[in-house]
Amino acid sequence: MATPHSAGLTRRETAGLIGLAALTAALVAWLPWLGPLAYPFRLLLTLVHELSHGLAALATGGEFRSFVVFPDGSGLATTAGGWRPAVIPAGYLGGAIFGAALILLGPSHRASRWSLGAVGLAIALLSLRYGVPSVFSASAWGGLLAVASGVGLGAVFLVLALRARDRWIVFTIHLLAIEAGLEALSDLWTLIGLSGFADEQATDAR
Repeated sequence: MATPHSAGLTRRETAGLIGLAALTAALVAWLPWLGPLAYPFRLLLTLVHELSHGLAALATGGEFRSFVVFPDGSGLATTAGGWRPAVIPAGYLGGAIFGAALILLGPSHRASRWSLGAVGLAIALLSLRYGVPSVFSASAWGGLLAVASGVGLGAVFLVLALRARDRWIVFTIHLLAIEAGLEALSDLWTLIGLSGFADEQATDAR
């Protein structure tokens, strides 16, 4: 992949960018008036969550039929077969693994650039493949949002991977990773909360 501004970064510069990404993620997550800025991250992590269910089904011999994303940031993946003990928790685990992988790759601007490009391409293609079937179903609006958010975010990541300076690449990859980590913690609290309600509607958190 082309790196038009690949001047390299010192350890101190990299550490500073990681710190800035952590501060930005914390502000976006914890300041209510920054809620609109958090929405794209919410959509991204919902995409990762639902795609993780589907990919786990495929990896264990099942089918990934479609998925949707709703405006409130929730989603639903439709799968068949596969090993259910792997498919059901895959959404939560997938988000955590996604964040951890980006953190491991983040300090290298070259690895970050390739990773950002790969994430963008994968999300765009998978959203088209498994989101489009939902457009022609009773969940048409959820299917449209899945496709639009997947293709839109994927395109943004690809453009950044191809054109952004190294410092923006390192900052972005860590921002995504830390947001994924914060979301994983939030999901853990959701799991704990739902476990206390016997009559709660069945979900993968239950």
